[in-house]
Parts: sequence; C-alpha cells; structure tokens
Amino acid sequence: MAANPPPPQEPSDDWQAPAEETQPGQWESAEIKPAAKQTQAASNWLQPVADALRGPFGALWEDPRSRPLILVSLLAVVGVCALSCFILSVVLLTNPPLPGPVNTSVVAQATQPLTVSLVVNVNNTPIPASVPVRLTIGNSPFNVTAAQVDAKGELPFDRNASKTAYWIAGTLVNYVVGLPDTQPNRATFNGLQPDDLLLLDTSNGTLRFRVSMTETVKPDEQAAFLAQTTPQLTLFLLGEGGDQRHLIIARYTDEGTPNSLTPIGSPINLGDVRVTALNSRVLPGTSVGLPADRSYFQVNIRVSSLVTRVLDASQFTSVLIDGDGNHYQLNNQGAFAAGGAGWTHGALEPGATLTATAGFEIPAGMPGPRVEWSFTTESDNPYVARVTIPYTAISVQPTLAPTVAPVAEVSLLNVNISPQGNELRIVGTARNLTDKFLPVSLRDVQLTSSGNLIALNSSLPAFPWNITPGDALAFQVTFARPPGGTPAIFTLFGQSFEISGL
Repeated sequence: MAANPPPPQEPSDDWQAPAEETQPGQWESAEIKPAAKQTQAASNWLQPVADALRGPFGALWEDPRSRPLILVSLLAVVGVCALSCFILSVVLLTNPPLPGPVNTSVVAQATQPLTVSLVVNVNNTPIPASVPVRLTIGNSPFNVTAAQVDAKGELPFDRNASKTAYWIAGTLVNYVVGLPDTQPNRATFNGLQPDDLLLLDTSNGTLRFRVSMTETVKPDEQAAFLAQTTPQLTLFLLGEGGDQRHLIIARYTDEGTPNSLTPIGSPINLGDVRVTALNSRVLPGTSVGLPADRSYFQVNIRVSSLVTRVLDASQFTSVLIDGDGNHYQLNNQGAFAAGGAGWTHGALEPGATLTATAGFEIPAGMPGPRVEWSFTTESDNPYVARVTIPYTAISVQPTLAPTVAPVAEVSLLNVNISPQGNELRIVGTARNLTDKFLPVSLRDVQLTSSGNLIALNSSLPAFPWNITPGDALAFQVTFARPPGGTPAIFTLFGQSFEISGL
C-alpha cells in the first residue's frame, strides 16, 4: 500500500525581511494585518455605528460578509430620513407662519387634493387646472407636449413636428401654446376668425375657448402673454421670423355641452356645429288658422358650421318636450307661421351660419312651466343640444259679472302678442242683447295697465260699430303692448277682462 503523501505546507502569512535588512537604521518593522482588519481600520469613522449595530444584529454583524448589506440598508434609511427633512423644510419656507400670537390648539383637517386647490371660477363656472394633451383648431388636431422656456427666452421645438403643439409648462390659467411655423400651421393660424372655437383636451376634460382678439408683441416681451390673470388660451407661432410675434387670444367660454340642459340663449357645441336657441314664442291657433284649442310653438335658432366639410342641413332634426314629458315633432307649417323663417334645409358650407325656426303644433293648454327643446345634426347622433325654455300660456280671465243687465255679451276668443312683439291683439265677439241697434264707439273700448290707458292702434271693423239686435259682431282691436310684469284690463260695454302673462 502506497504511503500517503505528506500534507502540503501552509504558506506563511508573515513576510520575513532578509537578515541583512533587519539591522537598525535601515528598515523599520511594520505590522502586517489581514485584509479584513485593514478594512476595519480604514473605516474607523463607522466604528460607532458598528458598535451600535453589534448589539441588535448580533451574529449577523460578526460575519464580515454581512456587514456591507447592513451598512447599505442603514444608509438607505438615513437617506429617506434626510429627504423627508428636506421636503418638510421646503414646505415651511414656502409657507411661513403668519405674524401674531401662536395658537397652541391643533385641529385635524382633511387634506385637499391639488386639483381642487387649483380651481379657477369664471361666472360661477369652475375651471379645473389640468395638463393639456390635445389642441383642436377646426378639424385639425395637435398633440400637446410640455416644454420649458430656456435661459435665452426661447421655447425648444422640433420644426418637423408640425402636428405637435408646445405648451409652456405651468401656464394653467392662461394656457400658452405654440405651433411650429410651417406652411399648413401658418394657414391655420391666419385663418382663425373672431368667435372661432378652440378645444383643449386636458387630463380633467375638455376646455372651450372662443377667439376674441389678436395682438402683436416683440419677441422679448414675454410678460405680455405669459400673465396668468385671465382664463384664456394664447396661441403663437414658434420660429416666426422678424422683430414681432403675433398672438391669438381665445377667451374661455362656459358654453353648454351636449346632452346637458342649457338655458336659452347659450351656445352649445356639438362638434360639427354650434347651435344657439335665440328666443321662443307661442302663436294661438285662431290667429294662424288652427282650432282654438291648438297653437304653434316656435323656437328661433342659429347654427354655425365648425368643420371644413359641407353639412346637409336637411338632416338636422328637433323635438319639443313639454312639462309632462309629451313629445312634439317638427311641423313645417308651424315653422313658417306668422313670419317664421322655416326649418333648416340645403347645404351648410364650412364656417357658414344659418338661422331657422323650429315650429311645433301643440295643445293650447300645453303643460309647463318649462319645456325642453332639443336639436341634433342627425336623427341617430348621440350628441344632442338640450335647451330649457320657460313657458307660460297667455291666460284670459273675466272679472265678476256686472250688477246691471248687460246690453251685450262680450267674449274674447284670442289674445296674443304680434310677431314684432310691440302690439297686443285682441280678437272677440260682441252680441247685441237688446231689441235695438247697438252702436259702439271708440270710447266704449279701452285697455289699461297699472291704471294707465294704453293707446289703441287699430280696429277691425273700423269704429263706429253698429250691431243688429240679436246678432254678434266679430272684432279685432290692436293696442300698443303694455309693460310686462303687471296684468292689463280690457273693457268693452262695461265688461272687463284681465289679461296676464305679458
């Protein structure tokens, strides 16, 4: 059996100097320590930390391989604490305490989100301060990217990115946006007209602006258009040459939005068109060839195209809904009655505006006190303009019957305001209850309001009247329109009628 080889000799960790080099005065002896001990000695500034960690971490600290992990973890904790202290210091510096006595009481209050604290109100309409993501001019959309003005007062941009709009970050009340000065963008910029709509899609929804004015400033006059005092959108061209910079100012508008009720007179944006219900009126049936229990309801509107393609106005549709939810469809005769403009038809050119009248046949006692008028560009379009319209029918109520025997029986068939709105027309009959001819003169007819006589403009037939015994005379008298707010009193042969709703 072969003998086992002798075990290898362990190399010595100590370096021995040559004998001739150990003489005094030539070399000084130096103590050589293991690498682990050298690291520990070089890190004496961490020794207090090591002593503190040795207790809680025990054997883990005794293992040199575990110490870097512990130290890195400790440094991370210290870094987090330092960052927290720095943030707290910034908050205290930017919000210094107000002078005065110190209030030692503490009241817990719920924190308010940043988006709530940055809300601007215009005409009681909240405007959330939010980051824009897309700008739409007519039918041209631009993706919005945030940019910072550099030290030279310039806004860096990519001239080749013609469909990108550059928003000056931080302008949240007056949104300042630049477009690269390319030929298409310049044509879009120069083509903007007053009242044109600009849509700015933001992280909190869509904001609407209407072009109101143009300005010209020098390139170094930044304060003129960076001011954050008025809710608006300021548009300019990036890279515009010359010593002037042209600006387009578009004011914020709180116009109505699709599918939400909007007061009459407010414009509503439906994407392709902008529609406004201007006014409304009721035409009693007897004045327009309808039975006494029927009437026409008219809504005068204005429609403006917001796109560059031609729209078919004959596809526009409208519905009237009364206070009980009953629906009334468009009526062509009602749209033209008493001078109405008729309903929309033909082609609506890009950027053009048309006016029209929506007419509806309704019962004379249509429920109120409000009705809803709706409009859409197509019958199956989900975007609908909804307008709420106050509605009060003109009511005629006779006063108490006279105490003496009447000479005539007076009935009022119809009372209405003229299409021009400046006259009150009264249609009725007067039956002679005597056995003699009954004469009627101008002094037998009068209209008063708040004790004041209202001027008579005309009558059919003309005065004087002479009514045959037992017969009835149909008449129409026209007065100047009495002031609104108080009822008027119509009197004929001593019989008085109160007319309200003027």
